[in-house]
Amino acid sequence: MVQIAFAQNYDALIGRAAEALNQRNYCKAFDIFKTALVDSTKVTPYDYYAAAISATNCNDDKQALLWLSKAQIKGLGLAKEDIPYIEKDSSLFKLHDYTEWLLFISKMKKSFSDQESKKLKKADEWLNTIYVNAIQPKGNRKFNKPNSGFALYFTKVDSLHVPYLVYVPKTYNRLAPTKTIVFLHGGVVSLDDFMHKDPEFANEPIFSIGEKFNAIVVYPFGKKDFGWVGQEKAFKNIYTVLDQVEQVYNVDLKNVYLGGMSNGGTAAFWFASQNINRFKGFFAISALPKLKIEEIRFKNLAQGKPFYSINAKDDDVYPYNKVLEIYNTTKSVAKDWHFQTIETGGHGFIYEPEKGIQILDKFFGELLSR
Repeated sequence: MVQIAFAQNYDALIGRAAEALNQRNYCKAFDIFKTALVDSTKVTPYDYYAAAISATNCNDDKQALLWLSKAQIKGLGLAKEDIPYIEKDSSLFKLHDYTEWLLFISKMKKSFSDQESKKLKKADEWLNTIYVNAIQPKGNRKFNKPNSGFALYFTKVDSLHVPYLVYVPKTYNRLAPTKTIVFLHGGVVSLDDFMHKDPEFANEPIFSIGEKFNAIVVYPFGKKDFGWVGQEKAFKNIYTVLDQVEQVYNVDLKNVYLGGMSNGGTAAFWFASQNINRFKGFFAISALPKLKIEEIRFKNLAQGKPFYSINAKDDDVYPYNKVLEIYNTTKSVAKDWHFQTIETGGHGFIYEPEKGIQILDKFFGELLSR
């Protein structure tokens, strides 16, 4: 209880200090920061930075430089835009003649350079792994043995080479037909390029679901002009992707599920509402059931193929009440649609540590058992 009370008090103090800074009441802000920053694990590098501004403008340059040093240790300068902004910040010009200032800037630049080198190395290792893990089809429903983990493949749509990942769980047996999940990720509407070179995609929660339920996970990449919003060619390419995967891996053809997150989940409604589809079930996470390419045929969500969706009440991207209204309006005909709700978590609740995975485990446990 003491820790919770202190955390709440810290947030209140930081809010008051920020308000004083906005009013250029630097000495008042400085006094508040001195109290707030004494002992708290909640301090961010940007809290220390703001505190340093208050200190130097209240004529305590020594304290300002000390807080800047702590901000650097906490990670200030690791964001690409941090260092140029800090070097030009007129609020800190008084500190530029100090040796400690030059050391502070130097340490930030080195940390940023080291971070970028690590990122490049990690990206190179990632690309090498996913290329090496890609295997060739054997034919006649016989399959080569793959490495577990990620492999990268491509389809060709007109002149575009479209990448997709296949995740193979450690328990995969090439001699046994294996359930498969096709996952359409969200957040592609602002992407100029496919992001298959980014190793951070390995942390997507859906891959832990594949591991837990011994399911192959197929993860197509999209971008703003080839994604899950208004580009029908991207939708239809999913069938080509699946055709290729079924040639390379022992997919249980009667046990393939499709769905996605955000606009990827919205796209799942299109696949589910086709008159004939090859999927056993569908899912949508934080999705709005409203397509741009055509109207959803909700009456076709009654073909004996479960469609599970889940939304948080505090979603700030797709308002929960709007999604609920569509469900209530169509549930009499969309008999396969199972609508689930969580109280909090926002649009990206699946990315919350521990809690997100727990929700997904339960969600997919229900869907995959149908």
